[in-house]
Amino acid sequence: MKKVNNTRLLPVWVCFTFSVTCLVIIFSLSKNGIFLYIGNPTHGIPHYLFICLFVILTCVSGIYLVHSKLKDKGITAIAMIGSFFILAYTFLYGALSLETVYTTFSSPNNQAHFLVAERATGDVYQLSKTKLFMKHLADIQTDDEFKPFDNMDYQLEWKDNNELVIKYGFSHSLFPEKYREIKVTYSSLE
Repeated sequence: MKKVNNTRLLPVWVCFTFSVTCLVIIFSLSKNGIFLYIGNPTHGIPHYLFICLFVILTCVSGIYLVHSKLKDKGITAIAMIGSFFILAYTFLYGALSLETVYTTFSSPNNQAHFLVAERATGDVYQLSKTKLFMKHLADIQTDDEFKPFDNMDYQLEWKDNNELVIKYGFSHSLFPEKYREIKVTYSSLE
Protein backbone atom coordinates (compact mmCIF):
# COMPACT_ATOMS: atom_id res chain seq x y z
CA MET A 1 0.00 0.00 0.00
CA LYS A 2 1.34 3.38 -1.05
CA LYS A 3 1.70 6.07 1.64
CA VAL A 4 -0.16 9.32 0.94
CA ASN A 5 1.83 12.53 1.15
CA ASN A 6 0.14 14.51 3.96
CA THR A 7 1.54 17.87 2.82
CA ARG A 8 -0.32 17.43 -0.47
CA LEU A 9 -3.57 16.94 1.44
CA LEU A 10 -3.09 19.93 3.74
CA PRO A 11 -5.01 22.41 1.51
CA VAL A 12 -7.84 19.88 1.17
CA TRP A 13 -7.98 19.41 4.95
CA VAL A 14 -8.03 23.19 5.42
CA CYS A 15 -10.85 23.54 2.86
CA PHE A 16 -12.84 20.71 4.45
CA THR A 17 -12.39 22.05 8.00
CA PHE A 18 -13.19 25.62 6.94
CA SER A 19 -16.37 24.64 5.07
CA VAL A 20 -17.64 22.40 7.88
CA THR A 21 -16.93 25.14 10.45
CA CYS A 22 -18.77 27.71 8.32
CA LEU A 23 -21.76 25.37 7.95
CA VAL A 24 -21.89 24.82 11.71
CA ILE A 25 -21.77 28.60 12.29
CA ILE A 26 -24.46 29.29 9.66
CA PHE A 27 -26.77 26.61 11.08
CA SER A 28 -26.18 27.82 14.65
CA LEU A 29 -27.08 31.36 13.66
CA SER A 30 -30.13 30.09 11.75
CA LYS A 31 -31.33 28.17 14.77
CA ASN A 32 -31.26 31.47 16.70
CA GLY A 33 -33.17 33.28 13.94
CA ILE A 34 -30.17 35.15 12.50
CA PHE A 35 -29.52 34.77 8.77
CA LEU A 36 -26.49 35.84 6.76
CA TYR A 37 -27.28 38.12 3.83
CA ILE A 38 -24.91 40.36 1.91
CA GLY A 39 -26.25 43.27 -0.09
CA ASN A 40 -29.70 44.47 -0.99
CA PRO A 41 -32.20 41.65 -0.33
CA THR A 42 -33.55 41.65 -3.87
CA HIS A 43 -30.11 41.60 -5.53
CA GLY A 44 -27.72 40.47 -2.81
CA ILE A 45 -26.17 37.17 -1.84
CA PRO A 46 -28.77 35.22 0.18
CA HIS A 47 -28.29 32.90 3.12
CA TYR A 48 -29.10 29.92 0.92
CA LEU A 49 -26.22 30.62 -1.48
CA PHE A 50 -23.70 30.49 1.36
CA ILE A 51 -25.11 27.14 2.44
CA CYS A 52 -24.83 25.79 -1.13
CA LEU A 53 -21.25 26.99 -1.48
CA PHE A 54 -20.12 25.42 1.78
CA VAL A 55 -22.02 22.16 1.14
CA ILE A 56 -20.30 21.85 -2.25
CA LEU A 57 -16.89 22.55 -0.71
CA THR A 58 -17.54 20.05 2.07
CA CYS A 59 -18.70 17.32 -0.33
CA VAL A 60 -15.90 17.75 -2.87
CA SER A 61 -13.11 18.00 -0.31
CA GLY A 62 -14.63 15.15 1.74
CA ILE A 63 -14.78 12.84 -1.29
CA TYR A 64 -11.18 13.73 -2.18
CA LEU A 65 -10.03 13.03 1.39
CA VAL A 66 -11.88 9.70 1.55
CA HIS A 67 -10.45 8.61 -1.79
CA SER A 68 -6.90 9.77 -0.94
CA LYS A 69 -6.81 8.19 2.50
CA LEU A 70 -8.63 4.90 1.88
CA LYS A 71 -8.00 4.19 -1.83
CA ASP A 72 -11.13 2.06 -1.79
CA LYS A 73 -13.42 2.51 -4.79
CA GLY A 74 -16.44 1.16 -2.91
CA ILE A 75 -16.21 3.61 -0.04
CA THR A 76 -15.46 6.43 -2.48
CA ALA A 77 -18.58 5.50 -4.46
CA ILE A 78 -20.68 5.49 -1.27
CA ALA A 79 -19.27 8.94 -0.37
CA MET A 80 -20.08 10.21 -3.87
CA ILE A 81 -23.65 8.85 -3.75
CA GLY A 82 -24.21 10.37 -0.30
CA SER A 83 -22.82 13.69 -1.51
CA PHE A 84 -25.09 13.57 -4.55
CA PHE A 85 -28.18 13.27 -2.36
CA ILE A 86 -27.01 16.06 -0.06
CA LEU A 87 -26.33 18.33 -3.04
CA ALA A 88 -29.66 17.42 -4.69
CA TYR A 89 -31.55 18.30 -1.51
CA THR A 90 -29.63 21.57 -1.16
CA PHE A 91 -30.33 22.61 -4.75
CA LEU A 92 -33.99 21.56 -4.53
CA TYR A 93 -34.40 23.79 -1.49
CA GLY A 94 -32.73 26.59 -3.44
CA ALA A 95 -35.01 26.12 -6.44
CA LEU A 96 -38.01 26.54 -4.17
CA SER A 97 -36.46 29.76 -2.85
CA LEU A 98 -36.30 31.29 -6.34
CA GLU A 99 -39.98 32.25 -6.19
CA THR A 100 -39.42 34.45 -3.16
CA VAL A 101 -40.85 37.97 -3.33
CA TYR A 102 -39.21 40.61 -1.12
CA THR A 103 -40.75 43.71 0.43
CA THR A 104 -38.74 46.17 2.51
CA PHE A 105 -39.86 48.97 4.82
CA SER A 106 -38.40 51.10 7.60
CA SER A 107 -39.57 52.42 10.95
CA PRO A 108 -40.91 56.01 11.00
CA ASN A 109 -37.65 57.32 12.49
CA ASN A 110 -35.69 55.30 9.89
CA GLN A 111 -33.68 53.59 12.66
CA ALA A 112 -34.89 50.03 11.97
CA HIS A 113 -35.19 48.34 8.60
CA PHE A 114 -37.33 45.31 7.83
CA LEU A 115 -37.69 42.71 5.12
CA VAL A 116 -40.61 40.43 4.35
CA ALA A 117 -39.77 37.34 2.28
CA GLU A 118 -42.87 35.70 0.80
CA ARG A 119 -43.00 32.24 -0.70
CA ALA A 120 -45.87 29.88 0.08
CA THR A 121 -45.65 31.46 3.54
CA GLY A 122 -43.93 34.63 4.68
CA ASP A 123 -41.25 35.63 7.12
CA VAL A 124 -40.61 39.03 8.69
CA TYR A 125 -36.96 39.92 9.35
CA GLN A 126 -35.21 42.89 10.86
CA LEU A 127 -32.13 43.88 8.89
CA SER A 128 -28.95 44.80 10.75
CA LYS A 129 -27.50 48.25 10.19
CA THR A 130 -24.67 46.69 8.16
CA LYS A 131 -27.19 44.68 6.06
CA LEU A 132 -25.03 41.61 6.72
CA PHE A 133 -27.48 39.80 9.03
CA MET A 134 -31.23 39.43 9.33
CA LYS A 135 -33.05 38.56 12.56
CA HIS A 136 -36.23 36.52 12.15
CA LEU A 137 -39.13 38.23 13.91
CA ALA A 138 -42.32 36.48 12.83
CA ASP A 139 -44.00 34.06 10.44
CA ILE A 140 -46.86 35.09 8.17
CA GLN A 141 -49.42 32.40 7.40
CA THR A 142 -51.82 32.87 4.49
CA ASP A 143 -54.37 30.88 2.55
CA ASP A 144 -53.61 29.41 -0.89
CA GLU A 145 -50.11 30.89 -1.07
CA PHE A 146 -51.53 34.42 -1.06
CA LYS A 147 -48.77 37.05 -0.85
CA PRO A 148 -50.25 40.05 0.98
CA PHE A 149 -47.12 42.20 0.84
CA ASP A 150 -46.63 41.60 -2.87
CA ASN A 151 -50.33 42.47 -3.39
CA MET A 152 -50.06 45.59 -1.15
CA ASP A 153 -52.69 44.10 1.19
CA TYR A 154 -51.13 45.06 4.53
CA GLN A 155 -51.00 47.86 7.11
CA LEU A 156 -48.23 48.78 9.51
CA GLU A 157 -48.94 50.33 12.92
CA TRP A 158 -45.92 51.60 14.82
CA LYS A 159 -46.34 51.53 18.60
CA ASP A 160 -44.12 52.78 21.42
CA ASN A 161 -41.35 50.60 22.85
CA ASN A 162 -40.21 49.31 19.45
CA GLU A 163 -43.38 47.41 18.76
CA LEU A 164 -44.85 46.93 15.30
CA VAL A 165 -48.34 45.64 14.52
CA ILE A 166 -48.73 44.16 11.05
CA LYS A 167 -52.22 43.59 9.69
CA TYR A 168 -52.25 41.57 6.49
CA GLY A 169 -54.70 39.90 4.15
CA PHE A 170 -55.09 36.19 4.72
CA SER A 171 -56.50 35.26 1.30
CA HIS A 172 -57.71 36.69 -1.99
CA SER A 173 -61.05 37.52 -0.35
CA LEU A 174 -61.93 41.12 0.52
CA PHE A 175 -63.86 40.24 3.68
CA PRO A 176 -62.52 41.81 6.91
CA GLU A 177 -62.51 38.50 8.79
CA LYS A 178 -59.87 37.31 6.36
CA TYR A 179 -57.29 39.68 7.87
CA ARG A 180 -54.68 38.59 10.36
CA GLU A 181 -52.63 40.59 12.82
CA ILE A 182 -49.20 39.93 14.29
CA LYS A 183 -47.21 41.96 16.80
CA VAL A 184 -43.45 42.04 16.69
CA THR A 185 -40.96 43.69 18.98
CA TYR A 186 -37.79 44.84 17.32
CA SER A 187 -34.49 46.13 18.67
CA SER A 188 -31.03 47.09 17.61
CA LEU A 189 -29.04 44.17 16.18
CA GLU A 190 -25.60 45.67 16.69
